[in-house]
Amino acid sequence: MEAIMKEIKGIGFYLPYDKESFIPLNSLASLSDIDIAIFSPNLDTTDYSRFGDYSDTGEHEGKKRYNKTSSALIKEHSKHWKKELNSFLHSGGTLYIILSKREDFFIYTGEMDVTGTGRTQLKRHYVVPFSNYDFLPFQKVTYFSASGKTVTPQSPIIADLFQQFKDMFSYETYLESKADAQNLFTTKNKDRVLGALVEVGSGYVIFLPSINFDSSEFVRKDKGTNEEVWTAAALKKGRVFVNCLVEIDKMLRKKMAKTPKPNWINAQVFELPQSKATKTKIESIQNEVDLKNKELERLKNILEEQESLKDLLFETGKALETAVIRGLKILGYSAENYDDGSLELDQIIISPEGHRFIGECEGKDSKDIEVTKFRQLLDGLNADFAKDHVTEKAFGLLFGNPQRLTEPDQRSLDFTAKCKSGAKRENIGLIKTQDLFLVCRVIVENNDVEYAKMCRNAILNQLGQVVKFPAYSTSSKIH
Repeated sequence: MEAIMKEIKGIGFYLPYDKESFIPLNSLASLSDIDIAIFSPNLDTTDYSRFGDYSDTGEHEGKKRYNKTSSALIKEHSKHWKKELNSFLHSGGTLYIILSKREDFFIYTGEMDVTGTGRTQLKRHYVVPFSNYDFLPFQKVTYFSASGKTVTPQSPIIADLFQQFKDMFSYETYLESKADAQNLFTTKNKDRVLGALVEVGSGYVIFLPSINFDSSEFVRKDKGTNEEVWTAAALKKGRVFVNCLVEIDKMLRKKMAKTPKPNWINAQVFELPQSKATKTKIESIQNEVDLKNKELERLKNILEEQESLKDLLFETGKALETAVIRGLKILGYSAENYDDGSLELDQIIISPEGHRFIGECEGKDSKDIEVTKFRQLLDGLNADFAKDHVTEKAFGLLFGNPQRLTEPDQRSLDFTAKCKSGAKRENIGLIKTQDLFLVCRVIVENNDVEYAKMCRNAILNQLGQVVKFPAYSTSSKIH
């Protein structure tokens, strides 16, 4: 059978085929000797760890955060697989991607800030968001989380595969592609792509929905070693699976009947005058396109930065934190996230007048901002004040985005009664982010530093209550 003649490996994917068919995702293995690769970005097959020392929660912003050692390995391995898969495809390989569950998490960048000296020295380690799909090299493909059982075939090329494994397919991720792609699987109403075929270089990428070989029918405990091993049924099914993939590969290769150009065909002696002129025109146009694309990318980045202020109206979590920092900077404050490994704060804020604040942010879909976030802010204020280098307790600011999915002029909620009474008792300012957006827009549009100072004074003078910013008029400026 041809399946035996093809060298097939599963990267991050346990294939019930033979003992040597598995390549760990957390490795630097080569695909040079492989004809067909099955790649699954499933981190459950790795030994990456979230935990460092006893105080490490392994979380950041409610998501997994891998420890410094594993973060370095994830960066190294993802870089390796991007390069290896790209090389494999441009060498004519066939790559199957199993669309396993998308996992979003944080990793350490390896960069840090050090402030202070001696006993007062503080180290802040930076983290960045990452995904298991960052192991793949396809920039024109985006992956989204969604799960379901019904997978619908859309191409005859996968008809036999679907017939053999339709009861084992499900989906945990769907994709959107800006590259030319042929849909292979979709949801029942065809609104989401669950599998696709894309040509890359001389090779092919076939995205497949999740397929589960990890069931009691296919896995058993070995009585001697007590390790999990494949059953006879699994090995039989695995061979059918491999043969289906090989047949798909054969069909794709038949379509590509033309012989790839040998390197020597590009020698000057075989050059055609008309082709040379056309190539020159193509290069000229391509250079213009590249310049336009760079300018387009630059403008998109500027627009994204400008539009990010709107996040104050509807965001929550990290995106809201970032928008609040931008808003505070427009008001004239210096503001940044803080994380020294033991204490994590949404914002440390310093006014031009020298007042120091600590901020916490929260967005609620349809409710008031609750006292839970208020308590978290209190804990942060006390923990910050307990540090040796802090000689004066900071003021607290709670930034809330209640009813964030409702149009701002239709919102009626702000902070709970407990929040307000606690703020009055502890002299903490309560700021609605939609109000912060409105004053920031005025300051940006009018470049009015005097009004920005009025807004800072409003915050300082209204600690202990919901802050009301002054109305803007040219006659109300500070002189």
